[in-house]
Amino acid sequence: MKRPVTLCGALALLAVAAPLTASAQERDGRTDGPEESEYGKGGYGDNRRGVSLQFDWGAAINSQENPAGAPEGPPLFVGATVSLWGDDWYRLDVSGAYIFDGGRFVGNVGPTFRTWGWPVAFTAGLKAGAIVIPEGEGLRFALSPQIGAEMFLGRRDRILMGLHYSPDIPIGGGGVTNRLFMNIGYRF
Repeated sequence: MKRPVTLCGALALLAVAAPLTASAQERDGRTDGPEESEYGKGGYGDNRRGVSLQFDWGAAINSQENPAGAPEGPPLFVGATVSLWGDDWYRLDVSGAYIFDGGRFVGNVGPTFRTWGWPVAFTAGLKAGAIVIPEGEGLRFALSPQIGAEMFLGRRDRILMGLHYSPDIPIGGGGVTNRLFMNIGYRF
């Protein structure tokens, strides 16, 4: 168990540190007109609020053996997240994921906070919801803290890519599922 966790930690650290060497965006041009008028190149963007849709995928490692009769599969998962952005520094996420090893379904909701930065921002969030564990274990309430890093891409900073770690902790038993994942999405 220690070897996969150490490997996942090293990969996460490498993926977070690598984009920090990117150069800053050039913002040539000038803004014509009165303050906050947004005329010309450079003004104030209207990209602070909105909705984003993201596709999530990655590794999912269960801390306990799966119940007898649970689906066997690779230690992978797929999922999706819909986010309601209040501003550039916080959003409300609603997400769902299916874990192939054990057939678990995770659905949760909660806030995520972002640091200031361009093109990379670090994130931290706390989500709560439900984990469905098949074969007699049933439905469990769960907490899912999350940390990671994200960056916006594209001409108008609408494409969102990220790397995250989240342990899914069911209350009342069932074992923790450690997820290390990437996501790609679009912010409307």
